[in-house]
Amino acid sequence: MATAVPRLVVRDAAGHEREVEITQTPFTLGRQSDNDLVLLDNRISRQHARIVYGAQGYVLEDSSSRHGTYVNGERIERCALKDGDRLSLGVSDAYGLTFVSEEATLARLLERIETAPGSSAPRLQQLNFLLQLGQMLHRAAALEEILTAVVDSALQLSGADRGILFLMDESDRLTLRLVRQRPGVRGETQATGYSEEILQRVLETHREEMALESLSGGHMARETVLISGRQRGILAIPLQKLPVAEAGGETIRHIAPKLLGVLYLESSSQPAAMTSLDRQALGTLALESAMIIENARLLRVAREQERSRHEMALARSIQQGLLPRSLPRAVHFQLHAVTRPCHAVGGDYYDVIPLPGERVGLTVADISGKGLPAAMMSMTLQGAFSALAAADLSLEELFTRINAFLCERTPPEMYATLLYGVLEPSGRFHFVNAGHAPPLYIRANGLVETLDSPNFPLGLFAHAHYEAISLALSPGEQVVIFSDGLTEAQNEALELFGEARLIEIAKASAAQGLQPEEFCSKLIHEVKRFAGAAPPVDDLTVAILRYSPAAG
Repeated sequence: MATAVPRLVVRDAAGHEREVEITQTPFTLGRQSDNDLVLLDNRISRQHARIVYGAQGYVLEDSSSRHGTYVNGERIERCALKDGDRLSLGVSDAYGLTFVSEEATLARLLERIETAPGSSAPRLQQLNFLLQLGQMLHRAAALEEILTAVVDSALQLSGADRGILFLMDESDRLTLRLVRQRPGVRGETQATGYSEEILQRVLETHREEMALESLSGGHMARETVLISGRQRGILAIPLQKLPVAEAGGETIRHIAPKLLGVLYLESSSQPAAMTSLDRQALGTLALESAMIIENARLLRVAREQERSRHEMALARSIQQGLLPRSLPRAVHFQLHAVTRPCHAVGGDYYDVIPLPGERVGLTVADISGKGLPAAMMSMTLQGAFSALAAADLSLEELFTRINAFLCERTPPEMYATLLYGVLEPSGRFHFVNAGHAPPLYIRANGLVETLDSPNFPLGLFAHAHYEAISLALSPGEQVVIFSDGLTEAQNEALELFGEARLIEIAKASAAQGLQPEEFCSKLIHEVKRFAGAAPPVDDLTVAILRYSPAAG
C-alpha cells in the first residue's frame, strides 16, 4: 500500500506555486545548484537549511545561514515540522514554503487504482507528474531554475542515478550546463566518465540513443544484450524544437527541428531499467523542456536588448547634454550648429568655448567609427579639449597636447579629425584643421573656396606637428565647417552627396542672403531629400559661422 509523500509547496515572489516532494533525507535547501531544492535569490545562503527524518518525524534544521531560517514567523535552529507549517529562508519577500504531510486527493485515488487488475496507475502517475512539471516550468522565472527542474524531473521519471544536461552555445557547440544526482544515490557528481560516443551520435542524428556500456572496458552494446559484469545503462535524449513550415508566396519551406541540447541519463545500479523505460513520458518531458528553454532564452535576449536600448538611450542623453545648451550671441558674429548621429549615439560633436577679449572658439570633431565606442571617445576628447582650450593656449600647443593625450589613452585603430578656430572681434579667424573635411569660405561677393590643411588627424602619430591658418573675414562672410557625413551621404543608388552639391547650395544661400540658421536648415533638408529612403551611413555635423560686426 502506497504511503503519503511529504512535500513543500513553493511560492515565489510573483505568487506562482509548485510542489516538491521530499523523497529522501537529508533534504537540502539553498541557492547552490546541488541542493535538493534550489531557490535562486542572492539573499538565500548557498546551503541554507535541511530537512531530516528521525524520532520526531520531519525536522527542519538551519545550516548556519546568513539571514536565518523561520517557521511560522519565528526564527529557529531546529524545529519539528507539522502539516501546514510555513517556512521562510531569511527574507519574507522571497520564496514562501509550506510543509504538507497529508495525502493529496489524486495520490489517494492512484493508490486505489494501482491495486486493480490491469491497473493504469503508472500512466496516471506519469500524467500527473508531467502536468505538475509543465506548470512549474512555465512559472519558473530563471533559466537555471528551469534547467535544474528538467534534470531532476528526468531522474525522477527514469530512476537514473545521474543526469547531465548539455546545451548548444552561440557557436553551435555542445557545452555542459548542469550535473545532478538522484536523491539518496551516491556516485559521480562531476561531469566525467560519460559516453562521448553516444553524445556524438545524438548530435549527428538528432535522435534518441540508448545503450548498455561496460564500466571496465567501455564496450558498448545495444539493448538486446544480456547484462553481465559491471555495466551501466545510458539514455541520451535530444532537446529540440518541433519542425515548422513557413509559407512564402506560393511556396512552403520546411525548417528542420533545431537541436537545443542533450539530456544524458545513466544508471549503474539498475542498468537494465534504462532499456525498458516508458520513453514516451521522457519524450514528452524533452519536448516540453526544449520549448521552455527556448522561450527562456528568447526572454533573456529580449531583456538584454531592452537593457541595451536603455543604456544607449542613457548614453544619448548624456552625449546630447554635453552639447552647448544654447549658442552664444555677440555683436560681431552669428553662429548656428547641428549634429545628427546615424545611430543612437555618434562620434561627431561640436562645442563653443568663450575666450577672453570677446573672442570665441568653435570646435567640430569627427571620431573614427560609429556607435558606442566612437561616442565614448568623443566624450573623452570633448572633455580634454574644452579644458585645454579654455586655458587659451596657442593653437599649435593646444593640438600638440591633445594629440599626445589621445595617443596615450586610446586604441591605435581609433583617431579623431577636428577643426578648431578662434574668431576675434576684428574678424580675424585663426584655426587648425587636424585631418578634418576642408571647410568652405564664402566671400562677400558670393565666391566659395575650400580651405585645405596638411595636418594629421589626432591620435595617430605621437610626434605630429600642427600648423595654424589665419583668415581675415570681411562683414557678411561665412565659414562652413562640416563632417564628412554630409558630403558622403548616400542615396539608394549609392551615389554620394559630394562637395559639388554642397558648394552649389552654399552659393545659392549666399545669393539669397540666408542667415546661418536658415542656411543650415536648407543644407540638412537637401541632404535628406538627396538620400531619400536610404539610411544614414555616418554621423553628420554642420556649423556655420558668419562675421557680422553690425548684427548687434
